[in-house]
Amino acid sequence: MKTRKARDKPLPPMYPGATMIGKEEKKAVVAVLDTQSLFRYYGPKFLNKVRSFENAFAEKIGVKYALGVTSGTASLLTSLTAAGVGVGDEVIIPAYTWIATATSVMATRATPVLSEVDRSLTLDPHDLEAKITERTKAVIPVHMRGISCKMDEIMRIAKEHGLTVIEDCAQSCGASYQGRRIGSIGDIGTFSFQLNKIITAGEGGAITTNEKKLFERAVMFHDMAALTREEFWGKFEGEPLFGLNFRMSEVTGAILLEQLKKLDRILSLTRKAKQAIKKGIEDLEGIEFREVPDPKGDTGICLIFFLENPEKARAFADTLCKNNLTGPGYGTFVIYDPSKPDWHVYAHWKKVTPFKGNECPRTLELLGRAVHMDVSPLLTKQDISQLIDGIRMVAKKLS
Repeated sequence: MKTRKARDKPLPPMYPGATMIGKEEKKAVVAVLDTQSLFRYYGPKFLNKVRSFENAFAEKIGVKYALGVTSGTASLLTSLTAAGVGVGDEVIIPAYTWIATATSVMATRATPVLSEVDRSLTLDPHDLEAKITERTKAVIPVHMRGISCKMDEIMRIAKEHGLTVIEDCAQSCGASYQGRRIGSIGDIGTFSFQLNKIITAGEGGAITTNEKKLFERAVMFHDMAALTREEFWGKFEGEPLFGLNFRMSEVTGAILLEQLKKLDRILSLTRKAKQAIKKGIEDLEGIEFREVPDPKGDTGICLIFFLENPEKARAFADTLCKNNLTGPGYGTFVIYDPSKPDWHVYAHWKKVTPFKGNECPRTLELLGRAVHMDVSPLLTKQDISQLIDGIRMVAKKLS
């Protein structure tokens, strides 16, 4: 006789913005196509959708300036260049982040320097300070998997050492820290709107800042012809900057303008679901929740908890998956498994970065016993109840 699974089918998919795509995005895209004006600056019946998105996004994040670009990676490279990072400089990054954080630094010919993460799985302020040298130019705190970094400590350290702070907000759009949206706290913020992200256009990115000089340099770098577009941007101050082309299209801008209107609803759904799940399992022995620097600002897109050791963590995650307590998206898994390549963990970057894989042992120890579970905005009350029962069942089975 077969043992009954916790669920008959997998959990709902975890592509938050994508699963919310509807008639609003369709109407917006068709409107742009009807104008035959897909380029961000002009066209036969130009609607200026990218500029409308930039204005709305700046207001949502709480900054003076926002710039739409083609991807999260483009936002990182553009921001680093705007900050003057280049040959001979060092940029400190966390050991747990998407590989683009490191390779974007490398693309400027600067050197990425790894820092440990702490129990929040974001940049450890103590190790950050220990890694600063006379060559350190900037630091990239990555707001990883839906929560903010410890920005008060990071900003204090950066100010003391004269470092530029570039917030990587790719995985946590809408999160906040002490009442301020991420992307408005450091000198410049970077965002991604790739398919997995909280709001999406399939691809796309954005840069946010309150500093005019950084914004102007970002504009120049993201568009090699920016200096000729005085009717759009006005006259640039300071030295001209050689640019590439990372311009957002009007189709992308139109989609994101509609997605942005849905951000607060998405966050409300994931936050409520996560709170319910945590409450349902908080009494379980042997499970230790990830630290959240500002619980009120948590987007709620995932639940991460630590087990005693990697063996127990892998057994726990595997049993959850066998019981259909996972779904399309990132899913349910142990964050660091040496046998499963994942470019979110620096130990897997050996072929394309200078890192050897042993630079941040504390990070690997934490990630190796961290179980990650998506929290989809599509979860129903029944899904949540089955999740709670399933986690409790697995905990009892493996105790």
